[in-house]
Amino acid sequence: MLSYEIKTEIEMKGFCSQANKFANPFLEIEVFDKLTSHQSNEAKEINEELIQEGRIGKGSHLQQGVKRIEAYKGGLKIEESPLIYPSQDILDKHPHFTGPMTGNLSNCYDPQTKRFLFHMRGKDISAPFGFQAGAAGMGKFREHPQVTAKKELAEEAGLQYPETLFEGYAVDVLPFMKSGKIPQPLFSFGFANDLSGFYQCHSLDGVAKFEDRTKQRLKEGELKPQEAYHFTLPYKKIEPITGELDQQGRFYGPIYDSTMNFIRALRKTGEL
Repeated sequence: MLSYEIKTEIEMKGFCSQANKFANPFLEIEVFDKLTSHQSNEAKEINEELIQEGRIGKGSHLQQGVKRIEAYKGGLKIEESPLIYPSQDILDKHPHFTGPMTGNLSNCYDPQTKRFLFHMRGKDISAPFGFQAGAAGMGKFREHPQVTAKKELAEEAGLQYPETLFEGYAVDVLPFMKSGKIPQPLFSFGFANDLSGFYQCHSLDGVAKFEDRTKQRLKEGELKPQEAYHFTLPYKKIEPITGELDQQGRFYGPIYDSTMNFIRALRKTGEL
């Protein structure tokens, strides 16, 4: 068993690399904390105050901070602590409640059509949108990462009852820097669901047309702004399309690696 205190990007990358080597073939995750109720309540009160002041979004939850992570054969053990959304203002005024935190990636595919779920998002329709897999989000304090990942899929894609794959174990853990400065190892989880109701793209040109069409509908008021705009890609075209998006720097985070590892996991378990 190896123990890590993740404070820098280099330390995070070293942990992720070692943890994925320990996967057998997936990672079982345990979560615990050693906090007093006073410590937890203090973070909750500050979080609520920041919401009321409008300095973080309504409904912002306490993040799953990483105090220490232990990696062992086939699993991880996270000692967590409550953190607050890491805007620069909060980093300056509440350094005790900022630091390394976990995140989640939710990969989803349709076992009938062999199509995979992706989404794009962006606030400025004049700029290129960025892409992610089915859903993604920040870890929630005192909540198992797999539970958070499933909730993100429901909130962002509207999939309320997806099938949980791989017995709820993580496919991998990948490095990411939140806001370019906060280490945030991302745990990838796999789900299956009927995806026939989503827009279907068949090529990179199809993805570009979907982006243009979405922006036009937003501009004309036909479509209301939302957090994510989902579409699917066929299994046989996944690697070239996502590979090109990755080369173009269009992904938010290590989506290409997460997608390829998800596909390998599906093959290994006979799902593909």
